[in-house]
Amino acid sequence: MKTAPSFPVSVLLALGVFALDLGMRELPSAETVLYLWPVWVAARTGDLRWTLVIALSVSSMAVIGELSERDPMVGGLDQIFSVRGFVLFSIWGTVLTVLPLIQAKRQLLQSQANLLAEADVQRMELVQVRQEKTVLETEAERALRDSEALYHSLVDHLPLSVLRKDREFRYSFVNRRFLEFAGADLGDVLGKTDFDLFPKEMAEKYRAGDERVFSSGLLFNDVETYQRPDGEQRWIEVLKSPVYDAQHQVTGMQIVVSDVTDRKRAELALASSKVESESRNRELQQSQSELQRQTDVLESILRNIADGVVVANEHGEFLRWNPAAERIIGIGATETRTNEWAAVYGLFLPDGKTPHPPEQLPLARAIRGEQVENGELFVRNAHRPEGALISVNGMPLRYDDGRIRGGVVVFRDVTELKRAEAEIRAKNEDLETLLYVTSHDLREPLRAIENFSKLVVDRYSDKLDEKGQDFLQRVVRGAQRLDHLLQDVLTLSRVQRTTHPESNVDAEEVVADVLRQLEPRIRDTRGIVRLVKPLPALRVDRRWATQAIYNLISNALKYTREGESPDVEITGYTGPEGDGLAVRDRGLGVPEEYAERIFQLFQRAVGREIEGTGAGLAIVRRVAERHGGRAWVRPRIGGGSEFIITFGAGQNT
Repeated sequence: MKTAPSFPVSVLLALGVFALDLGMRELPSAETVLYLWPVWVAARTGDLRWTLVIALSVSSMAVIGELSERDPMVGGLDQIFSVRGFVLFSIWGTVLTVLPLIQAKRQLLQSQANLLAEADVQRMELVQVRQEKTVLETEAERALRDSEALYHSLVDHLPLSVLRKDREFRYSFVNRRFLEFAGADLGDVLGKTDFDLFPKEMAEKYRAGDERVFSSGLLFNDVETYQRPDGEQRWIEVLKSPVYDAQHQVTGMQIVVSDVTDRKRAELALASSKVESESRNRELQQSQSELQRQTDVLESILRNIADGVVVANEHGEFLRWNPAAERIIGIGATETRTNEWAAVYGLFLPDGKTPHPPEQLPLARAIRGEQVENGELFVRNAHRPEGALISVNGMPLRYDDGRIRGGVVVFRDVTELKRAEAEIRAKNEDLETLLYVTSHDLREPLRAIENFSKLVVDRYSDKLDEKGQDFLQRVVRGAQRLDHLLQDVLTLSRVQRTTHPESNVDAEEVVADVLRQLEPRIRDTRGIVRLVKPLPALRVDRRWATQAIYNLISNALKYTREGESPDVEITGYTGPEGDGLAVRDRGLGVPEEYAERIFQLFQRAVGREIEGTGAGLAIVRRVAERHGGRAWVRPRIGGGSEFIITFGAGQNT
């Protein structure tokens, strides 16, 4: 609202009215208008303050002018109610009338000014808002582009295949990983559907999953398998989720494809491992059941066997002491130190008098890692005052790690057995003595029969007919055969009593001795004897080894096919039965049913047309057995037989 010109204009008008009033006294009719004019101008300006000031000023001038023109002696009331008084009342009546209007106009102007100011402010704010909107839109567009670039950068470097489809099932985005996986270019995929890219069966499957996502708005998850060109089977996991716009309307879908082959294989391996673990658990339970059964069986055996069993740990503490052990020893397990065992249990050397050295006890040796075989000790204590001879076998107790954790001994009471063996040994010695004496004494009358029969043949054969001469020849042959038989029996008896392996003997020397003895027979039969070297060294009693080899080679020269000369081969033999020799011939061979029988005394596989007593092979087997070996026969490839004799560790049996 403009108020600056109102005051000077009103003042000038008021002064002008006052001047006219003074100069135009004869024209009173115009005074009212003249005095009202400045008031109207002031009111027209709309400034209430200045309107009142002008009205007051005009009124004052009108009164002053009126007073200046009247006679001082005239009363003041008349002057007041004169024409100018009327003018004054008109002025203030007008002022009072226009005051509300002036106030209203002032308010209106103020409102207009406020409205204009508010409009200016709003216009400025609108401009600012538009500018800010432009900035925001620009920033939003930039942020959208940055977000899109960030999204593309992110999904392009993810180890996953990321795809998007629109509502028409067309591919609108695929990342680099998918293109590398599919071996395709971006232009080959964008805008295409599954029916454009995949076989119909696969496309229909993919479309069904897409429609399910669009219709339900839910996440779709599936694991698919495929086979690579190299034949490898792999698995992929497909996650389909809807894509919404600002109005929460589904505008498409996003698909994330990840290779879960390792996870699937791990799951399969875990399932297989679980099955295997369950199988192993079952096997373990079965093993535990079997172990418990075996433990029960072992406990039953330990409780019921006649042999004593004692187990101790590496500290000499007894872990097991079965009932038989308590019965044989007479005392059960005690908390006794190793060096006190002999005194507490009454353990002596086999003589029954000398206390057994504690450190040499079989169980103490077993704990130290030694093995004891057929050890003997004597037990005598308060519970077994009569005493007992015990045969003990011991060995270390080893765990799976190979460490010695103790020892175990198994023993039995051999008192009666030793007594019986002594009796049998005494009886055998008596029998062998009787056999030797009998055989020796029988040979004397046989020699007399043989000699006198030969004298009769030599001196009186011409006085006998052929039948008598035949009878005498039979008597001579019978006496000779019986003498050979008695000689073989004596030989067999001596083998039983006197075979003692001496030392390592060169088998070639033994064979050479035998061949020198048989040289006349080899020459007479035109036999061929081949020696295949080298022959093994033998730990034998040389005398009896020579006798056995002599018998084998002699038989090979004797038992030949009619009209054929002997063909004998002598080689070394090494096998699980021990080291020895093999004597091979090309003779008649031995029927399978006689392969074992011919090694028995007086048993033969041929008739009496071939000389022999039936004791030669029995002597061979006895020599082999006395040396811890074997003797047997088997067919020779190409015909004939192969006789084998082995000598074991050289121990008497």
